[in-house]
Amino acid sequence: MRNRQATNKGTDDRSRDYRKIVLSIALLLAAAGALIGGAFATFTDTVTAGPQAISSGTVKLVVGPVNDAGTAATNIAAGDWVLREADLNSTGATLADKEITLKFSAPVTSSLLDTDPTYGLQVSIQACSSAWTRVVVGSPPPAFTYTCGAGATTVNINGSATASVSALETTAGALTPLNSLTGGKDFLVFKLELPSGAPGDLSKHEPACSGVAGGTVTTEDLQGCSSALTYTFQATQRNAIAQ
Repeated sequence: MRNRQATNKGTDDRSRDYRKIVLSIALLLAAAGALIGGAFATFTDTVTAGPQAISSGTVKLVVGPVNDAGTAATNIAAGDWVLREADLNSTGATLADKEITLKFSAPVTSSLLDTDPTYGLQVSIQACSSAWTRVVVGSPPPAFTYTCGAGATTVNINGSATASVSALETTAGALTPLNSLTGGKDFLVFKLELPSGAPGDLSKHEPACSGVAGGTVTTEDLQGCSSALTYTFQATQRNAIAQ
């Protein structure tokens, strides 16, 4: 019995010793942390600059004041052309543009008129320094004639005077020169022409408006076709600069 009590007393003494050691280590670590924290303390000061006002510019391109692009033309024949005015301006913009492009699409009604790059519609653009004088000749169809008192100039499409509507459905074409690139106005007349060589002979190929694009009278017929064209103009901001 005495031996058991002695054993228990020894165990309790060792437990108390362990607790003292653990507590001592914890106190030492806490003290060391306090010393380290104090060693890295520094004097500081804070100052501000500004405020600096920064605002972003705006690219804005609109069609108008004249927009005849929505006026249809019917029963055109090979060699005919359609003239329509569609003015552009960027007077509401605060940023100059690097380029303005034109792209065609025919999402609702499409045919060989817009998909054939050879015998489908070809587009060219003329610009006037002031508003065009428009005259409506006969009805229907509402044929328009336009005159420019100051003399018209050519607006190139990707550097060329003409382009096929088909090509501009695939890739937008850059229009140059334009006043709208620098916040001005452009009075533009678009000429859509069906080439005189467009094949059409139902005795050799039918049905109408069918066949292989760029074909011959035996493989393609552009009679009876209908397309509804949408003009899409896109302005892209000038190159980035340091300010």
